Amino acid sequence: MAIAECPQGHLYDPNLYASCPYCSGAGRMINFDNAGKTAAPSGYGAPRNATVAPQGYGAPQPQQQGGRIAPVSAAESVGKTVAPESYRKKAAEENKTVGVFQKKYSMDPVVGWLVCVEGADKGQDFHLFARINSIGRSSESDVCIKGDSTITRENHARIAYDPRHNAYQLIPGESTNNIYLNDQPVYVPVALNAYDLLELGQSKFVFLPLCGEKFQWEDYSRKG
Repeated sequence: MAIAECPQGHLYDPNLYASCPYCSGAGRMINFDNAGKTAAPSGYGAPRNATVAPQGYGAPQPQQQGGRIAPVSAAESVGKTVAPESYRKKAAEENKTVGVFQKKYSMDPVVGWLVCVEGADKGQDFHLFARINSIGRSSESDVCIKGDSTITRENHARIAYDPRHNAYQLIPGESTNNIYLNDQPVYVPVALNAYDLLELGQSKFVFLPLCGEKFQWEDYSRKG
């Protein structure tokens, strides 16, 4: 292979280029890989006067993840359109089951609270809504208790509000740890009353109802 050197000291093949491709901008500077081998510039080996596409043009590029090159997903490699994350979240929200109370009155109001009085989330309050409220560490739970690792991620327990009878119940979930109501273990659904003390994992909560004899959301819903 013939090698020519331009006045700037660049080496190139005169059989492939009429003039120095580096000075004219037709190629890239020669780089050296980790083994010290010379790496050919982009477009090296193409016929003279041929238009060389930039490196990776027309093909998806690998993405940088945590200091390494991650492969492109199959969907991206075949040119499929991938829905934005915000669109997927919106679709998931639209497919959620709507509670009867929310469907009837076009709102999802608070009907009570759990207030943490002992544990990692001490002092925080958690809203309860007019449906069966799931309790767990998952952000998908209605009552998300992230600070207590002894609470099951999903469905540690549930608190149900029955708008027809204006009543609350504590329902055991799938936790391997016992749950307690006023220091008594709970193995079946039991009624909840104001200021009852719930023990979930290593945390304790006081139950505070909003709806009762003196207040019901239905009364205000009828007034519009």
